[in-house]
Amino acid sequence: MATASPSARPRAGRPGLHVDGVDHLAFVTWKPRATVEFYTQALGMPLVHAITATGWVTDDYPDFVHFFFDMGAGNRIAFFYYFGLPEEDGPSDLMHRSRHLAFHVDTEEELLAWRERLKAHGVRVTRPLAHELIESIYFDDPNGIQLEITRPLREMSGVDSRDAKLTVRALADVAESPRPTVQALWQRKAELVRKDARTEVAR
Repeated sequence: MATASPSARPRAGRPGLHVDGVDHLAFVTWKPRATVEFYTQALGMPLVHAITATGWVTDDYPDFVHFFFDMGAGNRIAFFYYFGLPEEDGPSDLMHRSRHLAFHVDTEEELLAWRERLKAHGVRVTRPLAHELIESIYFDDPNGIQLEITRPLREMSGVDSRDAKLTVRALADVAESPRPTVQALWQRKAELVRKDARTEVAR
């Protein structure tokens, strides 16, 4: 009997209403040439579509080109180039690390091969970093957008889902308190675990 691939993703949402993967993620670029070279050459993603528009939505909306790269499996990453739009100040380091795009591979061999390919293209890339269910490498594109390539260390299970629900329930409670801290989150989560355990015993 065949087993599910570690890369298999469950459908989200209720029956009859779901999303399935990524259509595209969009960012702004002030460096279209470097962006095209990076995605087509360093990452090997074909440039598959471009839209040019003027007077979009409102008359004062800047003219733009919107172009798309194929990431595989029907997924795309896209960039807007706005004519006459000045380059904004760079985001904080925290926001830079928080706003990123992760690409999936299945094996350690693929992850390491990607790291070598990126280094061969002169891209600064981290060593593989393991965190919970995945191991990843991180690097920036020419626009300062952080990218990640990640592989699963193990399949996600029901235990992970139950733990996530408890963590988010605790977070929701603590975030509304006067002094939200991670210690308070852990304490609240422990209370929820004990409450759920008593509920199970009572059944």
